[in-house]
Amino acid sequence: MRQPKFISGPPGTGKTSMFITQKYTELLKKYSYNRIIILSHTNVAADEIRDEILKLPEMEGVTKKSMKYKICTIHAYCKSRLVGRKEVFSYEDHKNVAMIDSLFNLQRVNESEFNADKHKFYRYLSDAYGRGKTLKEHWKTCDKNAYKPYSLNSIEEMESTYNQYKQDNHVCDYADMIQDFVDKAVEPDIDALIVDEAQDSNVPQREALDKMATKAFEYYFVGDADQTIFEFAGSDADYYHKLSRDAEQLDQGHRCGKTINALCKRIIRPIWEHYGYERTWKPTDVIGNHYHLPSLNKRCSAMMTLLDKIKYTNETFLFTYRGTPSDSWVKKFFKQQGIEFAHVGNTAHVPKKELRCHKLWPDFCKGTPMPLKQIKDFWEYAGSKVIVRGKGEEKFEDWVDREYTIDYMIYHKYLREDAGKERDFSIIRKQRGKKEDYENRLIYIRKILNNGFDDGEVRVKYANIHTVKGLTFDNVIVDLTTTRLEDYFTQLRLKYVAYSRGKFDCWTIASQGKYTLGAR
Repeated sequence: MRQPKFISGPPGTGKTSMFITQKYTELLKKYSYNRIIILSHTNVAADEIRDEILKLPEMEGVTKKSMKYKICTIHAYCKSRLVGRKEVFSYEDHKNVAMIDSLFNLQRVNESEFNADKHKFYRYLSDAYGRGKTLKEHWKTCDKNAYKPYSLNSIEEMESTYNQYKQDNHVCDYADMIQDFVDKAVEPDIDALIVDEAQDSNVPQREALDKMATKAFEYYFVGDADQTIFEFAGSDADYYHKLSRDAEQLDQGHRCGKTINALCKRIIRPIWEHYGYERTWKPTDVIGNHYHLPSLNKRCSAMMTLLDKIKYTNETFLFTYRGTPSDSWVKKFFKQQGIEFAHVGNTAHVPKKELRCHKLWPDFCKGTPMPLKQIKDFWEYAGSKVIVRGKGEEKFEDWVDREYTIDYMIYHKYLREDAGKERDFSIIRKQRGKKEDYENRLIYIRKILNNGFDDGEVRVKYANIHTVKGLTFDNVIVDLTTTRLEDYFTQLRLKYVAYSRGKFDCWTIASQGKYTLGAR
C-alpha cells in the first residue's frame, strides 16, 4: 500500500478547522480545485470542511453543488465513481429480505431503530469485512456472544440470501460501495488527496484510499492515533500509532484547558510509552477544575457545582459514557433535575415549541398578542377543552402572518368562550401516549419551567463516547461505568477521547458496575 504523509494532532489542535483549510490554500497555488479531493467519515464533518473551504477568497464563484464530490465522505466518493449507481439498502429492503429468510427475524428491529449496527447480522458483516476478514476468519477470534442469537452457519446462510437480494434488486450496502470501487472503478485523475480523521479508516477503506491516490502527487492522512476508537469496525490502532512516529505534529491546543489537558496526558501516557514516542500538546490559558461524583443520585459539593453551572451560565455540557446502562441513568438524572437535554445529533427530549406553549399560554390568556407561528403551536398541542372543534384541524394556511389575541380567536369561534379561564397549559393540552408517560412528561416540563426556561439552543447533551468523537463542549461529564472487559489500550483511548471533548471543567462519575473504564 502507498504510504501517505501523516499529519498528527491531539484533540483541539486544529486538524480539521485549521490545518486542512491551510493545506488546501497551499494546494490551490499548484492545482485546480477540481483536482483536489478531501474525504471524511461523516456527512457532518464533510459539510463543515466544505463550508470553510468555500469561504476562501480563492474559491469565489465556486458553488456548493460543484463541490459535492470534491469534499464528501469516503463512501459517497466511492459510490460516485461507479457506473450504474445503485440505491442504498434500506429498512424496506430489510423487511423484504426477512420475508424471504425467517432467520432475519430471530432479532426483530423496527423502523425507528433499524440501522447496520442494530441488527446482529449486519453488524457481523461490517465487523468482519471492516477487518479485511472472511466470515469464518472473524468467527475464530470474535466475541461470539456479541452476535447472539446467530451462529456462523446461520450468518453464512443469511449472507447468501442477502447477497442474492441485493443483486436481484440492484441495491448495495456501504461495504459494497468501498469494495466495488476497489474492484471495478478506474483510478481517479487527481493531484491531491486529503483524508480527515484518517485513523477511523478500516482495512477496505484504506485500500480504496490508496487506489484513489494512485495518480495523486500529494497524499495526506490527518488524524490522531490516540483517538483510534473504532477498532471493532476494523480501524487498526497499531498501524496509525506506527505512522505517528514520523508524522508532522500539531501541538498547540485550542480547546482543552490546563486541567483537562494534564488529565488526558496522564490517561494516554502508557500508550505513548508503549510505542516509544512523546507528544507535545499545549493547553489553552484556561485552568479549569476536575470534580468527582460518586454517582448521579448523591448530593455533594461537586454535584451542586455542576447543577449551579448548568443553571446560571450559558456554557455547554456533555455527558458521555461507554454504553448502556449509563444512557438510561443520565436521562433519569436530567428529568429529575428538570434539565433540558438532547441526544447528540437529535432534537431535544422535549421540543422547544412544546415548552414554549406551556410558558406562553398564561400570557396569551391575559391578553398578550402572539405571532401566528405560536398560534399554530398552541393548536398542535391543545385539545377540546379550549379549541372549538377540539382536534386542531385548523392549518391557518390562509391567515396573515401577524399577531393575534385570545379575544380575536374567541370572537371568530376558534377558541371556546371560557378558553382563557384555564391558564395551566398542562390541563388543556391533548394527551399523547400512555397516561403514565404523559403525566411524567408534564412533571418534567413543570420542573424545566420552574428552573427558568431558556429559549436558546439546548446546552446539555449526552451520547456514548463513539458518537461524541470530534465534538467540543465547554464542560464534559464522564461516566466510567463499563459492563465488560476490553483491551486496556482501547479503554485508555476511549477515556482520552471522552475527557478531551471539554474546554473548561470536567466531572468524573465513579463506575456504578463491576468494571471501571481505563482501569487494569
